[in-house]
Amino acid sequence: MRIITNKKQLSLQEITTLIQSHLQVRNRKLKLKRYYEGKHDVLKKVGRKNNAANNRLVSNFCAYITNMSAGYFLGTPISYKTVRADEKELAVLLEIFKYNDESAHNLSLAEEASITGEAYEILYTDSDANIRFKPVPSEEVILVCDSTLEENVICAIRHFRVYGLDLSTYDEFVDVYDAEKISHYKYDGALKLLDTQAHFFGDVPVVEYPNNHQRRGDFEDVLTLVDAYNLAQSLTLDDMADFTDAFLILKGYGGMKPEDAAEMRQSKIIKLDGDDAAAEWLIKNINDTYIENFKTRVQRDIHKFAQIPDMSDENFASNTSGVAIKYKLIGLEQIRSRKEREFKKGLQRRIELISGILKLKNQAQIDFRDIDIQFTANVPANIVEQAQVVSQLEGVVTQKTLLSLLPFVADPSEEMAELEKQRSEEFGRYDEYPNLEKHNHGE
Repeated sequence: MRIITNKKQLSLQEITTLIQSHLQVRNRKLKLKRYYEGKHDVLKKVGRKNNAANNRLVSNFCAYITNMSAGYFLGTPISYKTVRADEKELAVLLEIFKYNDESAHNLSLAEEASITGEAYEILYTDSDANIRFKPVPSEEVILVCDSTLEENVICAIRHFRVYGLDLSTYDEFVDVYDAEKISHYKYDGALKLLDTQAHFFGDVPVVEYPNNHQRRGDFEDVLTLVDAYNLAQSLTLDDMADFTDAFLILKGYGGMKPEDAAEMRQSKIIKLDGDDAAAEWLIKNINDTYIENFKTRVQRDIHKFAQIPDMSDENFASNTSGVAIKYKLIGLEQIRSRKEREFKKGLQRRIELISGILKLKNQAQIDFRDIDIQFTANVPANIVEQAQVVSQLEGVVTQKTLLSLLPFVADPSEEMAELEKQRSEEFGRYDEYPNLEKHNHGE
């Protein structure tokens, strides 16, 4: 949660007030996480009387939407390159990223943001003085910014619980990060300072990654549709159970007595007085076509408004050309482009914080503006089609640009260096063995 204030520093009472007002936001995010885990409201569906069927089916569109969205966005790791000739500083940065398993870390942030609308990471140094960064649950973080147009971060508040081994009792703690130090508090309605420690990042070491400008989750706007689909599926199965448990009516075989009710439920037989003997089943008439049309319409609306295509749709796989796939993924691509803009800001701030520590250690001087951050959509590639494009552009654009068009080439610069090395080795063999090329050609 982001809070805007005109204060330069918060008092303990103001921090406590923020924590208490944050509970509503926390509950909203916990509900979204609950839905992602498949714990939907349909599981609370009230049963009917007389032990009638009460099915509770969960169709977890929420997990599908987040997994598809985050996977399409960051399933292919982010690549970095520098616009300067000297790449030593970039190598230092990439080594830090490798130490933190940055690609997996970024995907975790993307999933958290997709679910709750925003994600946060905290930068710190470990016991070996290595720079580390770790994602924290978004429901624990309050980011406090000033009221200027830049909305500079004043401090970050992390309110979290540490549970006991019984998983039911817990203690509450609050960490307050400012530009110089971290203040650790125990919280029981009031803040009690435990200790403080310096962090040396030169700024608040907490980075936010909004999912979009509104900070809303990818499936948050279709929760009511998901609930409607779950209920429709559950009630349909209830009707099927009722059909299976249908009563056999025997007419002309004597009426029922009150004490026969229990036996009726057990035997599924109803005896009625009448002149003509007959037997028939007592069943509920179900308009199956209407029900299935309704569920199909709801399912389509879920995919439509979440802008996540249904990959099981037969029409989706009818044309697998690169252009056709892009047209079918146009909604998902719009979501990805918005995610990319917001995520890039977070990455730039991460690099800026890391550069502060590296400069302090005299290891490197990195300007985040000199780092080119490249995102690649994780979409199935038609390699043959792209190879044809590359061959047609030969001599029109640079070799580096051509290599960047191939999806299996992660780093064009590194690939060019390897290619040059391979050519040098081949030329070296030809110089040492002049007849090698002739022998290879059968001459």
